[in-house]
Amino acid sequence: MFLESESPLKLSETVDAIKAEAGALGWGTLATHDLAGIAAKKGFTIAPIMILETCNAKYSVELINKDETRYVSSLLPCRVAIYETSTGKVIISRLNTTAFGSMMEPAVADILKKAGAEMEGIIEKVLAKK
Repeated sequence: MFLESESPLKLSETVDAIKAEAGALGWGTLATHDLAGIAAKKGFTIAPIMILETCNAKYSVELINKDETRYVSSLLPCRVAIYETSTGKVIISRLNTTAFGSMMEPAVADILKKAGAEMEGIIEKVLAKK
């Protein structure tokens, strides 16, 4: 249900590259959460994890503008996690929206498939960087 890819970039570079590539396609980054920083404020130490909340209105509005499909608003915005493993690898993790969408009604599945394909294209561009 989840997809993970190893980034060739450092964590901060991966975050910046995803934001830039997403922005070039009209996706906005609504929030960036530094989970390690949040945990540190509570006295815990964890490996670096950044969560990006991304959104593309052309997809989300189609879902949340109709009473029949507004229930999927709990999936919005799309989230992408970038984290560092104990061995120093940088991983990009995200929901497999195509697989998830296949369990939904056709109107929702189609939009999730389109949005998911676009996000995968964004991630592929990041993975191609060195």
